[in-house]
Amino acid sequence: MKTLSLDSVVTASNWVDLVATRARQFGDRTAYVFLDENGEESDVLSYHELDRRARVIADTLTERIDRGDRALLLYPAGLDYVTAFFGCLYAGVIAVPLFEPTRNRVEHIDAVARDCTAAAVLTTYDIVLDLDSLGRHSFLDLPRFATDRLLDSGNPDTASASEPATVEGATVAYLQYTSGSTATPKGVVIDHAMALHQSADMAYCWQVDRTDTIVSWLPHFHDFGQVTSVLLPIFAGCSAVLMAPSTFVKNPIRWLDAITIYHGTHSGAPNFALDLCVDKSTPQQRAALDLSSWRALSNGAEPVRKASLDRFQAAFTPAGLRPTTLTPGYGLAEATLKVTCGDVRGRRLVVRFDRQALGRGKAEPTGAEDGVDLVGLGVTALSTELAIVDPATARRLPDGDVGEIWVSGPAVSVGYWQRPEETETTFGARIGDDDTNWLRTGDLGFVHAGEMFICGRVKNMMIVNGVNYYIEDIEGTLADGHDALRAGGVLAFGIENSGQEGLVLVAEYQPNCGIEPERLVTEMHDLVARRHGLAPAAVALIALGTIPRTTSGKLRRQQCRDDFQGGRLSEIHRWKGKTTMTETTTDVSGTDTSGSPNMTELVRLGVISRVRAWMDARSGPDQPTLDMSKSLIEHGLGSVDQIDLHESLETWAGKRFSPELLWEAETVEDMVRVIAEALTPSSARI
Repeated sequence: MKTLSLDSVVTASNWVDLVATRARQFGDRTAYVFLDENGEESDVLSYHELDRRARVIADTLTERIDRGDRALLLYPAGLDYVTAFFGCLYAGVIAVPLFEPTRNRVEHIDAVARDCTAAAVLTTYDIVLDLDSLGRHSFLDLPRFATDRLLDSGNPDTASASEPATVEGATVAYLQYTSGSTATPKGVVIDHAMALHQSADMAYCWQVDRTDTIVSWLPHFHDFGQVTSVLLPIFAGCSAVLMAPSTFVKNPIRWLDAITIYHGTHSGAPNFALDLCVDKSTPQQRAALDLSSWRALSNGAEPVRKASLDRFQAAFTPAGLRPTTLTPGYGLAEATLKVTCGDVRGRRLVVRFDRQALGRGKAEPTGAEDGVDLVGLGVTALSTELAIVDPATARRLPDGDVGEIWVSGPAVSVGYWQRPEETETTFGARIGDDDTNWLRTGDLGFVHAGEMFICGRVKNMMIVNGVNYYIEDIEGTLADGHDALRAGGVLAFGIENSGQEGLVLVAEYQPNCGIEPERLVTEMHDLVARRHGLAPAAVALIALGTIPRTTSGKLRRQQCRDDFQGGRLSEIHRWKGKTTMTETTTDVSGTDTSGSPNMTELVRLGVISRVRAWMDARSGPDQPTLDMSKSLIEHGLGSVDQIDLHESLETWAGKRFSPELLWEAETVEDMVRVIAEALTPSSARI
């Protein structure tokens, strides 16, 4: 496999020295800009100010906790997180990037806190005040640091602050907790040298220099967002324009507007984001864009879908999107982030392969209509090595053979935090007599025409009558082959059935799709049977937005399998052999409006009316009846839908309120009550 090379790589011993150096080099030049939900600048951070704030935070941390202790970073999207992260590095404290604590996330935060034996919580003053309302959890007993208040009271003179801690390349910088899409989340150990090498790799492959601008809405607590929007700007000495993920989801055009306004050059996004941009933008909005400055849009979703790339390219080419901008790649947290990346100076590689040959472990191009289109994910760079290996024999396979993807190199982690057995299994693989440690990714792929392709996961493969069936391939058949199904809303997996492995299909049902559930499951069954020669044992349709996902949007296949077998899915219809089970939605809506309602009650009734109108507008005549006793999720409204409803209610009310009022409500009745209270002035409540 061809490997990119670099004659001269930017080097630095650690991130503390690098940030201080950048502050001396660039001073008051802008490092980060944060945009609010309207796309307006709400915070700006220069290189000099970043260094100052990091030193102030580090001064307080060194007084209260020890070097090497772990600190939970519980921040919403924004520059408070950026300064706290580098403040930890300046203090020699191991940062644990997480998210703003809410009721539906505290169990996860608590599990992470126990796993890493956290010593402190860093967050904002407003969140500190709200923490005790989240119930009893062990992480709430930790010392709390409101870093925004520390900065308000800190000495403005950087020179008077203490010198940062002395760190080395092998010093642990942060723990990147995996999303948990296929297993229990684990803390990947990332040291300074790994993060520096990864940034050098990204800067080279993306061709980033000091004149560029990175525009990102990716979450800071995921590896893609952490590396590309927090670390890479400092490494390259460029600027970054950031926004919250919810800002993007509410109105994807804001991301593209930012590319236009700030002459953005680099960004990253998964498949669903590309589809969302196409689906939620108007011809008039697209006509106002200028995307000619955009040189690299890295798409690293699993798997990268040709259809999503083609739709996005077609929609935004008139706005100046270059044919080389969409740059597929592959990576994972265990390698800090990136393993391979397409060449930003060349067109992406898409090849149609013989489906049956892939099942036999061979990648054979074909022109047949029933072939599977796969997107090339580029090559490695800067000493990163990749091998395609037979997972059963640990034997390296030649180009064109399908095997497990193994990775080695300077950006590969030393392992999971305090998990020696899992570390040895995942990071200690060997090929033959070679003494190199290899990372087992669990992904199946092959090399063709010099680039790497992915065709599934080791755990997501079925073997029936000696033929391998790739689960992602079956899911792609359904998502691409039926208008009533959508990518990211379909899952397939195998279950034990009378001593044999049976295929189960689970898909989110869209009420306005124009096809009855009974007919849809039949067509799903027949489509898979015709295309793959494999008859599903069961097909389940579930409420829209309820398919199990991680916070980053990755599908939780194992959880879906467990929930299916345990009867915990929000099933609308199930087909299994000749047995049919159907759930109907009952209408228990309606409120007591007798007497003279006070202001809060009037607002509550208005909120109900607005929710009904919103559902009518989006779902059409076949929508389920609004049920006040059920949650939004039970109505088939996923996270993207809930963010859209939140924006609709804010627009109607002309007032902002926390989206958690939607997300955390157990029923629609609870939701409208707390929203009405939030929208009603306290003096008007009787």
